[in-house]
Formats: sequence, C-alpha cells, structure tokens
Amino acid sequence: MTTKNIFAGVGVRTTFVNIFYDELMKREFVTLADIMCIKRRLPKGFYDNNPKATLSKEMFYGDLKKASSEVVRALEQVSPGGIEDNGKTGKGKAFKYIGKSDDPLAAERQAIEQKRIEDYVAFCKASAGILPYSWFSSYFENTQLLLDTNREAESGASHIRSSLEQNLTNIDLLPVFNKAITDRQVLQFSYQPFGQDAFELIFHPQFLKEYNGRWFVFGDADREPYQAYNVPLDRIVGEVCEVNGMEYIPAPKGFYQEYFNNIVGVTHEKDAKVEEVVIRTKTEYQHGLLLTKPLHHSQKETIPFGEHDGQWYGEVTLTIEPNRELRGRILMYGENLEVMQPLRLREQIKYILKCQIVQYDGHFDEKIENSI
Repeated sequence: MTTKNIFAGVGVRTTFVNIFYDELMKREFVTLADIMCIKRRLPKGFYDNNPKATLSKEMFYGDLKKASSEVVRALEQVSPGGIEDNGKTGKGKAFKYIGKSDDPLAAERQAIEQKRIEDYVAFCKASAGILPYSWFSSYFENTQLLLDTNREAESGASHIRSSLEQNLTNIDLLPVFNKAITDRQVLQFSYQPFGQDAFELIFHPQFLKEYNGRWFVFGDADREPYQAYNVPLDRIVGEVCEVNGMEYIPAPKGFYQEYFNNIVGVTHEKDAKVEEVVIRTKTEYQHGLLLTKPLHHSQKETIPFGEHDGQWYGEVTLTIEPNRELRGRILMYGENLEVMQPLRLREQIKYILKCQIVQYDGHFDEKIENSI
C-alpha cells in the first residue's frame, strides 16, 4: 500500500491527480497534454494542433508533472507491472493502466471522502452559531454531536457566530417545512399577515428562502396568488398540520430559480419589469465594496472609479426588477450611492429620502410632495 494518500489535500495538484487517475482507469494511453486539456476544458490534441501553445509554459505545469508522478508511483506500488508507457520521451510520452483491478486506489479515495464527511460534521458542530439552533438540534437530536455542541457553547468554546440573530419566531418550523417539501406533504396552518386577521391556509410547500435574517416558505396555496404564495414563518400562528388524502402540487422544474433570478430578496412588485439599473458610486472605497459585495448577481462594473469630466465616481449596472428590497439595499449605503437610472427608481429613492428629512425637520414641503 502507499505510504501517502495522493488524493489528500486541495488545490490544483489534487485536481490533476484525480483527472489523471480517472483517465488511466479507462485503460487507454494518456499524456500530460491530455490532462491539461481536460483541466482547461480544451479540445483533445490542442497542444499538438496549435504550434504557439507550449505545454511546459502553462501555469501549473509543475503541479501537473508532480501529480502524474505521484499517480504512477502509487499505482506501481499497489499493482506492480500495472502501468506501461508508449516508449516515447518528452511531450509525446503516454501512460496506460493494464492492472487487474478496475479501481486499485478505491480505498484511498474512500478514505478521503470519509475525511471530508468528518470535516463537514465538525463544521456543522461549530456552526451552531450560524445555523438556527432549532434547525441544528432537530437534525442532530439525541446525538453525541448535539451534546458536545451544547457543552462547548455553555463553556464559551464556540468560535463561529453569525451577525444575524436566529432566535426568530417559529424558527423551529424550518425542519418541519423542509421535511414536508422532501416528503411532498400538503400542510394546513393559520397565517396572519401584518395588520390583518388570521386565516386558514391549505399549502403545498415547495421552496425555503432566507432573506435579511427572515425565513420564508413558498408554495402553491388555496387562494391567490395560487402559485409562489409567500409565507414568512414568523406570521404562522398555531399548529402546522398535515393534510392527508390531498395530492401534493410540486413546483415546475427550475421554477424558483427563475422566480428569484431577477430580484433582490423575495418580492415581485406589481407592474415591475426587468430593466437596467445604473448606480453611481461616490468614493473609491464604496466602489470597491460594491464590487466585492454586489447587490445582485447581474451587477457589472460599467465605469471604473476615477475622474470623469472633472468629477470622481464609478458606476455599476444591474439587470434587475426593482423592488422594495433593492431600494432598501441602496439606501443602506447612504450618500455614497446615487441611482442614475431608471428615472422611476431614482424618484422613488428621492421620495424616501425627502420623507426621512421631514421626520427630522418636522414639516413637509407641499412643493416636495407634489414633485414626486
């Protein structure tokens, strides 16, 4: 057996090890150029067909050579005579696996997978400060892991914490809805929207989403909107009960990925449409912060921060459906962001800011109100 597990570790070398091993297990000749092509997603024979492409000058070529040597050496230890080469030297040299076993290093790979599972469990244990405690305790109930986690928390030994408090109303319902989605189970409960009376809801839970420290469950309901009905967990009152004998309505494949694709948060506003939102940054720090913490996945830098026509600024553009969550994120950055377009969003932000000024000034200028 090998003295070192070649699959251990992370990074480029480990990637090359896995690719090279997988290719050898096909029992065909494979070259280092073949491995680099797979890694870079290039067509096979790229380095032979492109005179300007030199394998030895590629970044990570040294890692590739080291990884290939490790794989060949490991296979020769567990399967003597199981590796042959084509007799060539240089870039044309190729290796082929001819051993008896179809997966001679299966135990080594399995050991790595087991180690990853153990590392994940250790992370879950440390993450009780990030995951809602009721969610964590539900899945690890009556386990030594939960007992150890509780003891570490009591002794102050925990070392991971979220900035958002997860001691939210009904946070213990997260595992309930997650299981219902997995089991395709229809539920019934009382839902009380803000400022309204509670009512009974027959609900087909399909998707869970957290935004800004608040959890929402989406699904089909027995009232409008029937599809993608949105229920904040903290607005559920009383017991959540299973409804037996009713066929569960699943979400169409990819529905929620598309549903959330063009918005920030969870809200689709009436008559809103996807459009380009241009935001100007007023400081270099703010510009850099917005690049590292984008408002939306569609965000692109359209003007790098610098001096433009005598002013210092930068701009980013989002292709998005404006909603209240987007307005909230923009306002959170204060005076360092300015919405340039669309005009409707710019006017909405302006109105909110003027209303805030009124709160401090104590009066509302009719000219301001009529201008919006």
